[in-house]
Amino acid sequence: MEKIISSESFIAGSESFFVDIAALLSNQTGVDIFRIPMSQNVICYKVGEASINLRLRLVLIPFKNGQMLGRLSWLDRHGVDHVCCYVNEVFDCLDIASGGVWKKQTNNVGGLCLKQFESLLA
Repeated sequence: MEKIISSESFIAGSESFFVDIAALLSNQTGVDIFRIPMSQNVICYKVGEASINLRLRLVLIPFKNGQMLGRLSWLDRHGVDHVCCYVNEVFDCLDIASGGVWKKQTNNVGGLCLKQFESLLA
């Protein structure tokens, strides 16, 4: 991850990305999510079903060298953050490789969000 990524890149792409995630969750699990304001997040969605108190959020992580990535995670009712994955500005799934370099994974971001959601409900 060599180029510098701005928070504006994440903000610009986050809405359409979350629309896709909302559709995936609805189709796969039958739950709906809706956008809510929440400080310190680029974007945050809450599960519509009252008995499921989870929020899916995107938080930006800046690095000293000017790089930035996003952390996509579910926040549970106890305030515990359950990380789905880390993403770049085009919402590719990233993982840290040897030497501290972030590299693109083959994993599907939506699939990882769904998997984490299902594990939280189990």
